[in-house]
Formats: sequence, C-alpha cells, structure tokens
Amino acid sequence: MAKLTPYFLVAFLAGVGIRSFFNVPEKWIFGFLGLAIGFLIILFFSTRPIPHPPTPSPSQGEGERKETPVSFLGVRFVSASFLLIFFLLGMLRFSIFENNIVDDRLHNYYGQTMTLQGTVISSETQQNSSRLVLETDFGRLLVVSRIYPQYKYGEKLEVAGEILEPENYAGFDTKQYLAKSGIYSQMVFPEIKERPYPLTPSPYEGEGGKKEIPSLSWGRGVLALTKNKVLVSLFRVREKFEANLKNILPEPHASLANGMLLGEEGVLPENLLDAFRKTSTIHILVLSGYNITIVGTFLLAFFGFILPYAFAWVLSIFGIILFTLMTGAEPAAVRAAIMAVIGLLALRSGRLRAPLLSLLFAAALMVFINPMYLRFDRGFQLSFAATLGLILLASRFQKAFWFFPKLLGVREAAAASAAAQLFVLPLLIFWGNPVSIFTLPANILVVTAVPAVMFFSFLGSMAVFLSRALGAALASASYILITYQIYVVEFFTKLNI
Repeated sequence: MAKLTPYFLVAFLAGVGIRSFFNVPEKWIFGFLGLAIGFLIILFFSTRPIPHPPTPSPSQGEGERKETPVSFLGVRFVSASFLLIFFLLGMLRFSIFENNIVDDRLHNYYGQTMTLQGTVISSETQQNSSRLVLETDFGRLLVVSRIYPQYKYGEKLEVAGEILEPENYAGFDTKQYLAKSGIYSQMVFPEIKERPYPLTPSPYEGEGGKKEIPSLSWGRGVLALTKNKVLVSLFRVREKFEANLKNILPEPHASLANGMLLGEEGVLPENLLDAFRKTSTIHILVLSGYNITIVGTFLLAFFGFILPYAFAWVLSIFGIILFTLMTGAEPAAVRAAIMAVIGLLALRSGRLRAPLLSLLFAAALMVFINPMYLRFDRGFQLSFAATLGLILLASRFQKAFWFFPKLLGVREAAAASAAAQLFVLPLLIFWGNPVSIFTLPANILVVTAVPAVMFFSFLGSMAVFLSRALGAALASASYILITYQIYVVEFFTKLNI
C-alpha cells in the first residue's frame, strides 16, 4: 500500500482540481464518500484471510490450519476504493475552503460607502495603478489606487469609498483568485489617508506623568509591529535594496533587475513588456519556483566548481533561504523556495522517486492548506511545473548541451531552463500567452543569464551601503547582461512578426 502513496496524493490533487471547475454540492460529496468507505469496510471483511479447520497432515497425526489468501481482485478493489476516497477528500477540502467566509464581514456591505482603517499587508505596482491589500476589522480589502503615493507593508491607512464585489474579467475568475488570499471585497480609487499608530498608555511612568507609546495592534489578525516585526524589517530591507538598484542602474534595467531579483518589475515600457510576453519570457519577472530553481542550480554549479559537492549543495540551500528572506518571505516566495529545494534534492540524489514523492507531498500539503493555489495561483503552478521538469529532464539536457561551457554553471543553468520550460509551456498555452517555435531558444538564451544578473545586482545593491561608485561598478555587469536579454527578446519578437 505504501507504493501507492504517490497515486493517493495525485488523487487528492485531482479532486481539488476537478472541484475548482465544477460546483458539486457537498451533500453529494459526503454521500459518495460514505459509499466509498462503506464499500471499503465490506471489502475488508470479505477479503481478509479465513481460517479453515485443521486437516490431517500426511507426516504427522495432528492437523494443520490453512488460510484462504487474500484475492488479487480484492487488493485491486481496496486500492481503487482508497483512490476514490482521496479524490473525494480533495473535492471536500475545496468546498469547505470555498464556503469559509465566516471571518469576512465586508461582503455584507456591497454597494455601501464605508470608512475603514487597516494595515497594508501587500502592495503591488502595475502599469496604471497600485493594488493594496488592507487587513481591517471587517476582513481583507483590495484597494485599487493611483501609483503615487506608494504605500508599503505595515503602514496604517484610512480608506473611504464604496465596497464592491470583485468582478470576473476576460474569462478569468477574479473572485476565486482573490478568495485564495481571503479577499472578497474591493474599493476602486477611494480616498486614502495615512494614519499614525494609535497611542496606548505606557506601563512605565517617567517625569511629568505617564508616557504614551505606539500601539502595536491595528486591524484584525495583523499586529504589524509585534507578530510581524521580522517581516516589517525584511520589507524595509527590501525597499532599501530597490532604492539602491534604482540608484545604480538606469531604467528599464533597474526595473528588470528588480523583477528578477525580488519579483517586482515596477513600471516597464509597454512595448518591452509586450516583447517579453510574445517570447514567453515574462515569467522571469514573476516570483516563482522557476526563478529560484534556476538560481539554486546556478549556485550549486558555481560552488561545486570550487568546493566539494556536499558543501556546494548546503551553500545553495542557504542561498535559496537568503533569497527568500530578501523577497520579504511572502507565502509565494516560501512555496517557491520549497519547490526549489526539492529540485536541488533531485540533483543531489540522482534519483527520481524520492524527489518526485517529496514534490507531491509538498504540493498536496500546500493545496490542503489553501486549495485555491492549485487553479488560481500561477506562481504555484509555475513552481510545480518547473520543479517537475528539473527532476525529470535536467540531467538529460546537461548531456545534450555539451556545447555549453561548464564555467560558472552556464551549462547547468541552460539545461535547467530548457527542462523547466518544456513543462511550463503547456501552462503558458493554457493561459493564452503567445507561444511560437522561438519560445524554447528565447527562454534558454534569456534565462541562462538570469542567475548572473541576480548575482551582480545583489552585489551591486549591497555595495551601495559602502560606496555608490563600487555598487555602480559591480552592477555594470548586470547592465550588460540585461541589455543582452532585451536584445534577445526584441530580436525574437521581430521574428515572430
């Protein structure tokens, strides 16, 4: 039965996936689940070994007890029953999560104008607007605002506007996409005011009477300066890194470096974004396991060039953890890092079963925690597909790419890119992204340079703390590589035309 564990995990994931497309009533799921469990109990009692009365032995006078063995058909039925149960449990988990909006009260005020106070827990800058997520006493709220002023993680805001229900757009299920993050309401271009930390009495008395200290709680479930002190500090470091990059690199190079390093592409020219989309290389600007896997592979090859393999592997894992912390340790980054570590495990072990089972366990656990990830989180999908490609094909591509130099992990990065891209390609097609015969070569040429861009951008940004001139000198390598990437995507875009 242990050998069937991967199939049980796949059945659970399949149940979640099927349920995300079709609205199956919970009573039906419970009904079929009861039938499956009942059928399994019947099989258990009908196929267990049945002892027979002793029969005379030809060599001894005493009888021997025989047992009827479990039939092969019975084992198959038991296995099928367990597969069905795990499939139904996946459907049930999605239904329970989908209906779990008890903690949200904002959806009761659709169409009404409200003034809310909350804490910024997410901030994303897009081409023509910014998207903030506020944690309020009534639930999480998506706020669509102007690009400037920009608000950061942990800031206290007061917003006034109409509570709206999210609307699906261009065939994309926006409601479910937001629901995966516990968001069921939005405000579009509301009035926004920054609010100071509320004051609470201090337990300490000084001269002149009691002093006041900033309150550490604001909004439901988020204590920006207590529970999330570490996250606030990480986001402040991240913001400083972004500022340093903009200080040593011109646009659009700074935004591209920021996208590859931290998953925030900033504001890029529309024609350049269109070139990345047409060549299916836009994923390098999205925080996912794809990026982190390539980085981990590069670090493993780089350190393996000068250190024993075991030490190189440990340093690669440490590099992934450091990279995850630099991105603010957001859930998407943590999930991507777990996938990347599993990918490195595949390279370390040289086997398929252990990494594949680890990948399925990780995916099933993440989906169990939040079933919406499977269908509505593209970062999760990219991470899973890229890691699966790395496990199955990276070693074969390394042999096929014998003409790439091994120096600084160039061959390993190219092989990892090609292996991951083959498994990511179906997702790109499903999402409606343009795919052409130039997609694979464009990705190999562009993604191969990503680890080096991230490496020199990181060094340059760090060096700015000591000297801007030193930071600019180190970042010059990133500038050259990013210029090369821009040339490649624009070249293949012209070929597509």
